[in-house]
Amino acid sequence: MARGRLWKACVIASLTIFQALIKVTFHSYEQINWETCTSSDACLVPANSKNATCGQGSISTYSVHATSSADVVKYVNFATKYNLRIVTKNTGHDYAGRSSGKGGFGLWTHGIKGISRNTTFVPAGSSIAPQDAVTIGAGVQWSDVYQFADDNNIIVVGGDSPNVGAAGGWIQGGGHSVLSQAYGLGVDNLLQATIVTANGVERTINEYQGAIRGGGPGTWGIITSITYKAHPGVPCAWVSISSRFSTVDDNYKLVQKYIEQAPVWADLGGGSFLNILPQSVTFLGVIPNATSVRAKQGLATIEPALPPGSNISYVDAPSFQSFFKATFDVSNEIVGINFALSSRLIPRTYFETDSAGLASALRKGQVFLGSSADVQTIQVLADTPAPKFQRNVTSTTPSWYNSLWHVIYTTAWPSNATVAQQQQLIKGIHDGAQVLRDYSPNSGAYISEADVYEPNHEASFWGTANAARLKTIKAKYDPKNFFQVWQGMDGMALRIRSTSAMLSSTPEMHPLLTSFA
Repeated sequence: MARGRLWKACVIASLTIFQALIKVTFHSYEQINWETCTSSDACLVPANSKNATCGQGSISTYSVHATSSADVVKYVNFATKYNLRIVTKNTGHDYAGRSSGKGGFGLWTHGIKGISRNTTFVPAGSSIAPQDAVTIGAGVQWSDVYQFADDNNIIVVGGDSPNVGAAGGWIQGGGHSVLSQAYGLGVDNLLQATIVTANGVERTINEYQGAIRGGGPGTWGIITSITYKAHPGVPCAWVSISSRFSTVDDNYKLVQKYIEQAPVWADLGGGSFLNILPQSVTFLGVIPNATSVRAKQGLATIEPALPPGSNISYVDAPSFQSFFKATFDVSNEIVGINFALSSRLIPRTYFETDSAGLASALRKGQVFLGSSADVQTIQVLADTPAPKFQRNVTSTTPSWYNSLWHVIYTTAWPSNATVAQQQQLIKGIHDGAQVLRDYSPNSGAYISEADVYEPNHEASFWGTANAARLKTIKAKYDPKNFFQVWQGMDGMALRIRSTSAMLSSTPEMHPLLTSFA
């Protein structure tokens, strides 16, 4: 593929089914609703008719497939000169559709590769002591970074999905990880970045760094490289548990036990992932630099509460990569579906003072999913960082640092679902998350895995103080707002509508069904 070649996109309905095609086709997205959303000329996936003539859908009409920062500079200069709608895509792993846009001029950064290590790295213009670091190109995915880290006996804090881009929306949203309790969020491990801003200049960022440390994807410019801290490689202890009950009541008694035990697990440096269905719970947890003895201590009250027939397994792994390859790398995300979610960060105080109330709130929220609750799990990610990592240098919501769980409600639908059916499902996850918003009103949500109708989203994603600072940075570096995305900072044309309008039966009020533009 030629450097910086201009491509005209063509929607081929069946391409999105396979995760591997994210690596070779610009017009493939993890959630196919972001390929067809808003467009009457798009084909459903799978297509209703093999003889249908497919239009562009929500895919950018033209796209530049960059392989270097020089390509990115040329792209930005061209797009801003002719006032084209900038649409940036890395892997297409975006739950708010920020990497697609009907009529847009796309940039694909997936071709900007490269991974290197510097054991005596010092950020540009800094006087801090040299430290071990890994620098990656914009198009590198976490699977590649983890293998590189394992080959060098180091740990780099990264995403739970191997296919997520390691230098794209993940870091700009904050970047949670199953390692976060032990090492912090991705933004706490960011040492340096290069970014092309709206004036076409590639910058090695300093004070601007705060904006991409959780200030939101697609808003500040286009990242070309990221440098992360490298931590010494250590063994890990991990555990998997699966349980099933005959009643919802009994199932949520176990959920309450997990809630009560969560502070203990976190204090041991453990991260975890729970799937909660009305009558079953699965748990996957890992503690770096620990043995299974320590893991059993962290779950001391769980084992006695498990029903007969439960499966539990403790494993001592020689490295984080060994754990990851056996778990997250095997149980990968389903792609090629219509999908949406909502979420809430749950502060530690509720785990310590109101475990029954929190379990009840989770259950009430699940009820709003309707029949989807039987197949769409509540996903609970204990990927929050310990409070010690909060240094007031990031832009992500401060709620990350006092919370223990990142709770996600999910829904999916077939391509032949009616508009009314889609709206009902979206309203279900919105109302489910509202139960948790009402329960923890002073908390927030993770911008990269949030309700597309998140109320008061600036306060929820960043907090009032961070949002005010981000507005100042936005005005300085992108005064004409060339980089604008849904729920992004000062995305004037895309600013969220009022709560009364957003769940209206009128289709144009719903961004999952109609245009953002």
